[in-house]
Amino acid sequence: MTADRHQKVIAWMKTRKVATMKALRHQFQVSHMTVFRILSEYGYHTSYNRNAAFYALRDVPQFDPAGFWAYRGIRFSRHGSLSDTIVALVENAAAGQTVRELEERLQTRAANLLCLLVRDGRLTQRSLQGRLVVYLASDPRQADQQFQHRQQLLKQLPAPQQSLPEGCSTTEVIEILRALVLSPRAGPDQLARQLTARGLHITPGQVSQVTAHYALKKKRRR
Repeated sequence: MTADRHQKVIAWMKTRKVATMKALRHQFQVSHMTVFRILSEYGYHTSYNRNAAFYALRDVPQFDPAGFWAYRGIRFSRHGSLSDTIVALVENAAAGQTVRELEERLQTRAANLLCLLVRDGRLTQRSLQGRLVVYLASDPRQADQQFQHRQQLLKQLPAPQQSLPEGCSTTEVIEILRALVLSPRAGPDQLARQLTARGLHITPGQVSQVTAHYALKKKRRR
């Protein structure tokens, strides 16, 4: 009976793709511990948004190259919780991350959690222009490198009177440069797809134009 119930829970979860603990308990009339034991034995992911209330079996999410998967607005990360995901994004970013960059990528609020991560020593922060803050790795050496890279990118942002890459507006240049900060190893095709997914009509050719115009080099893997 126990094995049969286990199989039914797994089969139902695969059909639903995601479900809350409340829905699972109601569907099978079992305790929280029973559901948790079944999920733990099989392997599962927890959503990083919606208060981490949704579960997905370990082999259901189809993570993109960056390690994210979403289903009907419910978001999952290969890195795990929202805290762990934010730390990973910041540590993997050549120039750190701002609140806006993180929230655009995660599609959920991150400001309050960032303050806690800094307080707990998992991240650091430094001020840039005006009130702009960039979040950096906890390792001092890596944080210095990230901050220097961020300052270089800020210097490359075009002034109103500065010439722009051919076929690109100021807004497009800024969005492309921001995308390069978020995904320093991505090629023009991938960056263009990411920007298009956000509603920006930017082509791989425009990404290449910006990269060449500002003499940006793609970060290589170590």
